[in-house]
Amino acid sequence: MRAAFVLAALLLVGCGELGGAKVGKLPADPHAKPDARELAEHPCRYGDTVRCIARCEDGDAQGCNGAGVLFEFAERPDPLTASGFYSRACDGNYGPGCDNLGWLYLRGRGVPHDPPHAMVLFMAAFDAASMACARGDGSGCLLAGEMLRDGRGVEEDDAKAVAMFRAACASGQSRGCDLQREP
Repeated sequence: MRAAFVLAALLLVGCGELGGAKVGKLPADPHAKPDARELAEHPCRYGDTVRCIARCEDGDAQGCNGAGVLFEFAERPDPLTASGFYSRACDGNYGPGCDNLGWLYLRGRGVPHDPPHAMVLFMAAFDAASMACARGDGSGCLLAGEMLRDGRGVEEDDAKAVAMFRAACASGQSRGCDLQREP
């Protein structure tokens, strides 16, 4: 049960649809089957691999990242396939795709173990997330803040991280609100 919850949360993050204005109204019962409109709008969120991949094929970088998440965290994980989708998301300047691909390279899952390349990808993720934040995307602010807090691909900077978390919070990202208060 816990694994299913974690996978669902990762899918929401992977598709860039967690929090803020992008989410839309979630079903009242988390176990309820989504209606056709909700499923069509957010196939990655509901594990509809075929439609999620189709979104990626249509050039949707979030869809590519979502497909990567589906393959990386499937019952039978396929990190090699996930890396291909993350790469396409990163090529589309989608920060979470670069970040996810960086983690695969850092761990050597589905790709060669290559920490220097992982750092390049983390830097690209930070740049993309910072640009998204500057455009008012709270999820970009959240990712940039986490990277600043952790020193992942950028120099650790708690003050800048808190500023990013505040921007995320102001954009409706509740996790940003929680993180801006952490010591």
